Amino acid sequence: MKITSLKINSEIEYSGLKFIIHALNPPNITIFQKDGKTDPIIINYYDLITNDSFIPSNHILNTIEKDNESYYSILDTLNENKREKVSKRFLIIRPLLVFEKLKSGDFTAYVEFIKNYKHLLDENDNVERLNQEQLLTKLEYHFEISKRTIQRYLSNYKKMDEIKPNKGEEGLIPKGGEGYKYRTDNKVIQLCHPNKPDFIIHTLHTRLDEKYVSIIKSVIEKEYLNTHKISKRKIYDLIAIQCLKMKLKIPKEITIYKLLDRIPSKIVERMRYGTKAGQKYEDVIRGYANEEALFPLHVVEIDHTQLDIDVLDEKGNVTGRPWITLGIDLYTRMVWCLHISFEPPSANKVRKAIQQGVLFKGTKEKYNTLKEWDLFGIPQSIVFDNGTEFNNAEVKRIVDEVLKSNIRFRPIATPRYGGTIERFFRTINMKLIHQLKGTRKSNVQDLGEYDAESNALLTLEDITEILTRYITDVYHFEEHRGLPLESNTPIVRYYEGLQLSGYPEFVPEDETEVFKIELLPTVLKPYTRDGVRLDNRLYRKSDLSLLINKREIKYKVKYDIDDISYIYIQLPESSEYVKVFCYSPSADVLKGINQYTYKLLLNSLAEEGRIKRNKIVSEEDLLYAKAALQEVINKKYKRNRGVRQQAKRMNLDIDVKIPTTINISTKEEASIDLLLEEAMKAYEDQLMNE
Repeated sequence: MKITSLKINSEIEYSGLKFIIHALNPPNITIFQKDGKTDPIIINYYDLITNDSFIPSNHILNTIEKDNESYYSILDTLNENKREKVSKRFLIIRPLLVFEKLKSGDFTAYVEFIKNYKHLLDENDNVERLNQEQLLTKLEYHFEISKRTIQRYLSNYKKMDEIKPNKGEEGLIPKGGEGYKYRTDNKVIQLCHPNKPDFIIHTLHTRLDEKYVSIIKSVIEKEYLNTHKISKRKIYDLIAIQCLKMKLKIPKEITIYKLLDRIPSKIVERMRYGTKAGQKYEDVIRGYANEEALFPLHVVEIDHTQLDIDVLDEKGNVTGRPWITLGIDLYTRMVWCLHISFEPPSANKVRKAIQQGVLFKGTKEKYNTLKEWDLFGIPQSIVFDNGTEFNNAEVKRIVDEVLKSNIRFRPIATPRYGGTIERFFRTINMKLIHQLKGTRKSNVQDLGEYDAESNALLTLEDITEILTRYITDVYHFEEHRGLPLESNTPIVRYYEGLQLSGYPEFVPEDETEVFKIELLPTVLKPYTRDGVRLDNRLYRKSDLSLLINKREIKYKVKYDIDDISYIYIQLPESSEYVKVFCYSPSADVLKGINQYTYKLLLNSLAEEGRIKRNKIVSEEDLLYAKAALQEVINKKYKRNRGVRQQAKRMNLDIDVKIPTTINISTKEEASIDLLLEEAMKAYEDQLMNE
């Protein structure tokens, strides 16, 4: 996937001709033909970059097939240990990448360097006089790694970035340490979280016989990866005991020790020392202190809230209050991103909001708005609340490595730092939501005798359209008290700010699908004869039958919470993801349906089934029947327990199995049956007397 931006003097292609960018005069852009045969052309920026004939200077062939059924990700083939190393290497060279843009005169890069890498400089250092060699020396000291190694990382990153734009991290993948992965006698030990058997936390490779795999896996998961902190020697002893029980030759002690050493320390310490140990692996990125935004998309703040309104499903049933995830650009006060669903705050909602913020909104085409939602592209910094959905490793990776942005968190217990977005939430509730049918107002006193549920008349899609229209055509053009008087509307502030910083980086339309897939969440699932089961849905593709295996063998699966009609499954030992459609229920039925909405629909159907049943038998009658059944079972337990005790008193063992070699006559069988019957009757009489 490539990310691009338009700067003065950069070259583009439009309508089959090559042009040079002459001037940026938001909302327009001035271009002239490269051969100088025509006068300069003034064209709307959004219309230009969304035109089918537009090609930026760094255009390359898409890495995704035209049918969008395959997607390639080298980084997803890495184990967590290697993936972590790639992230660390990118962290080391990132100041150099920003510094290069700074030296080329990029104002936004200058701001980013001063904000994020000032700690690398001495008090007397001047950024403008700093050179790369001096910066390398500072990085060498800061990260305790040689300049030569840092230069090698930078070179490998750039080489890969030239071949695959925005994929430079693939050049940072460690080449060594593959173990026995590519040997024919390689065995895989998939270590799972002790409390989550379906969650693979690391994969080990060994040449030991297959018989040892289950033993080693079980002992490591149950005994090593927990807070008991058992020593490696004790783990070896436990493995040895299990081998003796199974009459297997005990492996060498050094072999087991090496396997344990190949488990990343990050995983071991988190499992063995709990949350305290985990804190040392969390990024120290709480430096946000209501910093001043200096240009459009310098700082974007994201948060969630539940709207004060009841909405309907497509059948007209009230389904409750939806959640909105929203991002505000602190410089312009324009809305950058918006996602609405019934799903409570989650990492998935954050992904979808980021996706909506980065990509072209297309509101004129989708909702017939009067204006276009102009704010899109990649922000320099994203500020989050301290909710668990934001403290998500994959969300951090998206911001750091896909967007190449910086992630920030509000200081804990300081709600004043979220004032801008909190005020906007109040604005949309008071100016819009509280005026709609089905509103719950902001409190019970304001609601009074108004029945929100019975007055609800809008669906989730209706609310999404209404909010989009309000943001695009109204809010962005209204005066805002938080802005300077000379540019006190968000849209004016945005256009004036662009003259300072230029248009932000963006994802071209032909890269949209690739970007969407990169943001998708990933889970591990087995591929059985039924295919892949995700919740209660089944996904299968006829030419993937080769993936059918034991349930213990799992594959990486990507899925879209806003369209559950398909998934992407990664082929084994490959960077390729293949698109697989749902067959139960049909993909045609599920197309465009949100995951959380689908669950609500299933609950609604289940409730409908209960209502139909209650017409035949009431809920009270059913509970009475269950209670009566349990009473019968308990009586049978009591009676038969007494029979066994009585039989023992009479020296009769009713569990004795008579050898099949002894022939018992019908008469003898009858005698035994009669004896047991008399014993049971005698015991029952005794109970009655008692």
